[in-house]
Formats: sequence, C-alpha cells, structure tokens
Amino acid sequence: MIFFTFMMTYAATAQYVNNTPDAYYQRGYVYMKNGSVLKGRYQYSSDMEKLRVISGKNTWIFEAAEIDHISRLKPYQLPVRDSASLFPVTVMSPSKWFNLTELGVLKGNSDNSQPAPLVFSSSFNRQIYRNLSAGAGIGVEFLKETYLPVSVNLLYKLDKNRFTPFGMIQAGYQIPIENSRSLYREIMPTNYDYYSSIYYYNQTLEVKARGGFLVNPSVGFMRQTGRGPGISMAVGYRFHRLGYTGEEDYRLDIDYYRFSVKLGIILN
Repeated sequence: MIFFTFMMTYAATAQYVNNTPDAYYQRGYVYMKNGSVLKGRYQYSSDMEKLRVISGKNTWIFEAAEIDHISRLKPYQLPVRDSASLFPVTVMSPSKWFNLTELGVLKGNSDNSQPAPLVFSSSFNRQIYRNLSAGAGIGVEFLKETYLPVSVNLLYKLDKNRFTPFGMIQAGYQIPIENSRSLYREIMPTNYDYYSSIYYYNQTLEVKARGGFLVNPSVGFMRQTGRGPGISMAVGYRFHRLGYTGEEDYRLDIDYYRFSVKLGIILN
C-alpha cells in the first residue's frame, strides 16, 4: 500500500513537472545555504514554502528555508590563498557598477584655522576593462569656504581577491557654495612701485571665492566579497588651487599641497 501510494505521488509530480509550461519557470542560479549552486529553471510553490529546480534531466524540490538567494548572474570562484580551504569560495558575480563613498581629512600646508579640513565624496563607477573602472562623483569639502567638488576618476584593482590593493586618480573642479570668509591685508596693485613711492599702500580687501581645480592620486586597500558592502582605506596626495576675485579686477590664486587620508564604503 505504501509502495503504491509512493508511485502514484511520484507519477503525479512527474506529470505536473512535464506539463508545466516554461512560461511559469524562471532561469537563474539558485544559491543554497549549504554552499551549493544550481543552474537551471526554478519555480516557487503557491504557498512560497517550496522551490522546484529543473537542471537538465534532473528535478529537485527544496524547502524555501534551504535557499540563500537566487540570481541571474553567473557565479565565479574566488582564488584560494591558504591551504586550509579545501574548496574555492563560490560567490555571486560582482556587478560592473559600484558606488564608492569616502570620508576623510586633508593634512598639509593649510593655515592654523584649518589644520585638517574634512572632505566627503561619493562616486558611481563602472568596470570598463578587467580590473580598471571609471566613474564620476560629487561631494562636499569644508576648506576656508565650503566647496562642492565635481570630479571624474579612474580606479585600478591589483587583482580580484576579496582583499586587494588598488590605485586611484581623481580630478575635477571645486565649486564654492558660500561666500568667502577671508580678508587679505596689505594688498598692493601690480603697478605699485614699492621702492620709489613715499607712501605706504595698505588696503584690506574682501574677496569672493570662485573655485578651482583639484588632482588627487591615491593608493590603498579594499575588502569586498562579490556583491554586497565592502570597505576601503586610501592615502594620497592632493593638489588644489583656490581662486578669488576682488575689486578693480583683483585676482588671487592660492595653491595647496596636502596629504589625504580616507575611509570608504563600497556598494554594488
């Protein structure tokens, strides 16, 4: 009796599988909690408690609790660097798009009022060739005035391991978003003859910030596991030029050379 019931159930299940239209199935990679990955067609039961997977001529039915996640992206295996791991780690293929958000400080030849100004940036990047990515971003920097840097960048990862060194170069323009808070004293016109004049020229000039360009190469390390959040740390060398204008066509450019230290979060 038990054998007969089993055969009838198996036949009904097989008939249901064979007669279910392909339109009801989706294709992808089913990641199990035990580490297995199945490629094929899959379909959830009406109560969402079971999942049927058809791969080739094989059919499996799993409890939904056994499934970790499902993806349409082909998985890849991370290289194994230590002999303690018997099998390579299979993870989801990383997306070609990722976001890098960084927070840090600039340390260098700034004035006493700003020994380490705070900088923040967020960029969206895309892999363009193997380990090379390109992107564009925006941020905010609290220098003598508050600036909105708009930049482009190139990022190169040394390899595809979860923990890898990287190099990055960022370049762009800083847009002032508030008026200058600086006053410059003893401003002399370009045509003023300091040696022949019997009058001492002394003027306090209020200037207006007009922005400037920046270049920031850096190197660092990032840790990332396929898809999901990752972290990064980078040190670099920042050059930026801030420009100011005043009355009577006065113009002032100040160059800054600073070290940058940044911590970042990677999302893809």
